[in-house]
Amino acid sequence: MNRGALWLLAAVVLAGCPADPVGVAGPSAVEGQTWRLISLERNGQAVVAVSTPDRYTLAFDEGQRLGVRSDCNQCGGAYELRDGAFSVGPLACTKAFCGESSLDADYSSMLGAARTLETYGGRLIVGSDRGTLRFMR
Repeated sequence: MNRGALWLLAAVVLAGCPADPVGVAGPSAVEGQTWRLISLERNGQAVVAVSTPDRYTLAFDEGQRLGVRSDCNQCGGAYELRDGAFSVGPLACTKAFCGESSLDADYSSMLGAARTLETYGGRLIVGSDRGTLRFMR
């Protein structure tokens, strides 16, 4: 492939990617989707990469209901989403001890404090007063 074709291909690929995160408009944009946590960033601390994303999931169910897996615990609750503003009602969770290295407490706490929901390059980003959660499908 010549250089001109490579530059054209790069321009087309980049044009399809948003430059900035985009707020999710409403429940219909996420309903029926399940996301896996890939990183957790507590405010003022380093990003923690999640080595087992399947153990931390976020499922958007019908009727603005959430299904959450938080390591060895299961949670459920309601959410509200409007023009990128995102809030999670109280989550009812099992309370098993998942181990010293578990992100269970931080994940559920940050999710419960959620304020924004955005997409960026095929990722879902949940922002809260406590930090940022990043998900992939």
